[in-house]
Amino acid sequence: MITGSKMRIRRRSPPPTERLPPSCTSSWPSSPLRKEPILNPSKRRRIAQGTAVFLLCSLACAWSAGVVIFFAAMHSDTTSQNIINDNSLASKFLRNRVSLSNSDVALLPQTLNHPRHFQLMRQKSNNDEKTPSWSWPIIHIVSTRFMQDQGNLVSLARSRLKLLEVICLPSIMKQTLFDGGTLRSIYNHTKWASQVASLSDLDGSEADPLLLWVIKVDPNIDNAVLKELRAVLEPVKRFTVVVGSNTNFGIGVKNGGWRDGKEGNNILEAFHNDKIFFPHDKEYAFGIVSRAHEARSDRVVLETRLDSDDAINISYFSVLHYTALKDLVNNTISEFLSNDDEFEQKTDDQNSVEIQHTAQHQTARWIYWCPHRHIQWNPSTTFFNPNNDPGMLSVFESPNVCVTPGLTLGFAVGTDESHVPRYEHTQVYWEINHNHNFMTRDSIERDCGLYPSSRCAVFVENPYVSAFRSRAMTSAGMHMMEALGEPSMEMPDFYTEVSNKLWKGPIQDYFGIDPEKAKEAADFLMDIYLETVRDNLRGQCTKGHSCKLSSLEKLQRTIDILEEEPGGIDVRKSSY
Repeated sequence: MITGSKMRIRRRSPPPTERLPPSCTSSWPSSPLRKEPILNPSKRRRIAQGTAVFLLCSLACAWSAGVVIFFAAMHSDTTSQNIINDNSLASKFLRNRVSLSNSDVALLPQTLNHPRHFQLMRQKSNNDEKTPSWSWPIIHIVSTRFMQDQGNLVSLARSRLKLLEVICLPSIMKQTLFDGGTLRSIYNHTKWASQVASLSDLDGSEADPLLLWVIKVDPNIDNAVLKELRAVLEPVKRFTVVVGSNTNFGIGVKNGGWRDGKEGNNILEAFHNDKIFFPHDKEYAFGIVSRAHEARSDRVVLETRLDSDDAINISYFSVLHYTALKDLVNNTISEFLSNDDEFEQKTDDQNSVEIQHTAQHQTARWIYWCPHRHIQWNPSTTFFNPNNDPGMLSVFESPNVCVTPGLTLGFAVGTDESHVPRYEHTQVYWEINHNHNFMTRDSIERDCGLYPSSRCAVFVENPYVSAFRSRAMTSAGMHMMEALGEPSMEMPDFYTEVSNKLWKGPIQDYFGIDPEKAKEAADFLMDIYLETVRDNLRGQCTKGHSCKLSSLEKLQRTIDILEEEPGGIDVRKSSY
């Protein structure tokens, strides 16, 4: 409702996740998408008028700031040397340790009076000669948690490790971002095309990795489990660090992550305390982490969350990097020339197309990306296996809720941690798109810089299905599943047919998951099923984990059913 000159937005709760109608094709289902209403024309005009006044005031402030800088430069040689033009900025932004340049210039942000405006400045860095800079314009951190505060639950750990090996790991290893041709396509539209082309032709050991996978585990994790984990991760040792720490940063309600240095300091402290469990080459890993930590202020930073039993589409990171270069870097700096249909977000919403066209020159300070659709997998068991395949698959669409696998937060250069609003993953999209009130000072200071604010939290439409979620008895929350691992929702016969067809092609093509290995994983989980469920029950309500009565009841009921014998339930084995 409109009251006086202020607009008050009534806070609403997001609708639940919806399951998409099945499509009996070898590709992803295509069905009418649920649309969220856009403000009516009269409201849009009032908002546009207010925005116009706001922008005029902002331009006046920016002009005043420019005058101050100009006169300061006239009276100070130091200040005049610090202002950098666009031509030199492009060549310095991609400084890397294999470059022949020995420049002593570092890009440091300086925020002007208005929060939407920042300028890239340059200063001499005392560390440039000691610590080579990060190789790429983007620092991408992928965060995974494994058995934190549950290091003694060995059966649960072995089951989760099997899911990490078969589900999560392949989707990381087969990311198209690692393909030289794809990488060059991403950067072909920018000033950095030639530098990236030269880097992509180098041996992996000569340049920093395109992403850093940080896996945090219980510092006191079982030694046998840790040994198995190291063996599983050997193929990705060039960009993976296993940290013995129960402290988490990154995407979530609490502040702290890579941009403000808290995450990097936590990992560097683990090196000092001998709590880096992988890779074996500690010197190499320390160099990567140190360079990424030191360069966090003058690079775009992406933070992605990925649970150890989930997967992401193999094209997902390529799309993120392309979109980050387009939306988080001013095109006067990147010289972003044209769009590439391979990475562009595809939408049937004409309003969205118009918004993108009219706001193509806007640059974001921060952006959230959420997978719009995901696959849910209920592994086969002796109790539930209609197709004798790896398990039941269902395709879900989340109209207003961000699922955790692939949830990413991007920081532009000059954006501080305090500039970004933090919410639970279930509230991120809804709060930013529907309940964000830009009439308050706090909201303005944390504005992402894009209009409308719906562009600050983006549902990823390309790839069409971006995430893959496991729903096994290893799950702490037991969401969307019942006792014995059966899906909470009824599965009609035609869903089993669709599930079977998905296993025959799309799952491996789009997530890198081998159906035969997925079946082996389901069988492995079944072999230690009771022990895993017991451990999961013991692990409930431990620090940082789910503590829902419904989960406790489902797990206990599963134990009761499995331990039931002709004479009844053996209470000696199920007393928790």
